[in-house]
Amino acid sequence: MPRSQDHLSSPRTSRGPRRRTLRIAAAGLTAVAALTLTACGGQDNPLQTSAAKPFNPAPRTAEGPGAETGEQPAPRAEGSAQGGARPDGGVAEQASAGRGGAGAGARTGGAGRGGNGGTVRHSACDADAVRIVAQPLKEPINHLLLVATNTSGATCDLYFAPNLRFGQAQSPLAELPASKPQSLVTLAPGESGYAGVLTSSADGSGHNGRTATSLSVGLPGRDGKGSVGGAAPVALPGGSVYVDDSAWVTYWQANPREATAW
Repeated sequence: MPRSQDHLSSPRTSRGPRRRTLRIAAAGLTAVAALTLTACGGQDNPLQTSAAKPFNPAPRTAEGPGAETGEQPAPRAEGSAQGGARPDGGVAEQASAGRGGAGAGARTGGAGRGGNGGTVRHSACDADAVRIVAQPLKEPINHLLLVATNTSGATCDLYFAPNLRFGQAQSPLAELPASKPQSLVTLAPGESGYAGVLTSSADGSGHNGRTATSLSVGLPGRDGKGSVGGAAPVALPGGSVYVDDSAWVTYWQANPREATAW
């Protein structure tokens, strides 16, 4: 009997170490699998793509279009105008059209008739090429209207006030400073300029009154000195006019209304 029991216990002893070896091997495989899953992202199921990170995501901006979706705004074409609100709350300025484009049109010089800005200067009107007529006026009283008409074929400029003398006066009649126009009077062929003449005071306050039977008119040059073409004799309405020391003459005007407004 003792020999039979030793024979039966021998196989149990040999199977024990084998089972332990299998369990250790299985545990090692499980550990390797766990490490592999951890290296792949720690996902229990790496095929769940909805939870996986995209391979090449579009860049996302902190502000503006595409911040939530990852989309980028279309590039702005060069030279296009664009306005809108600035980040600081102001309004963006409109861009100019294209490179080298003018932001504003070019300025054109020149004013109206006789204007100063960009006006082309012409020769001073010559008394030999201008016909001057003295016309009587009912209103205002004691006034004459001088009409100077360009009879030449070239445009000319009328400067200052006419050099006007009644009779044998040694100096020209005084000019009226308040009548100086804003624009130079330019006469194209056939056009006329005008000057008003006060011959005597309406209330009789003038002194040294006399009757003049002749009148001469000269046209000043650009410098205001002398008379271009000399002095031209001008017929007086009715052949004579009463003159005192209150008399004056206006600057040349572009129309008769301005000449007789004084």
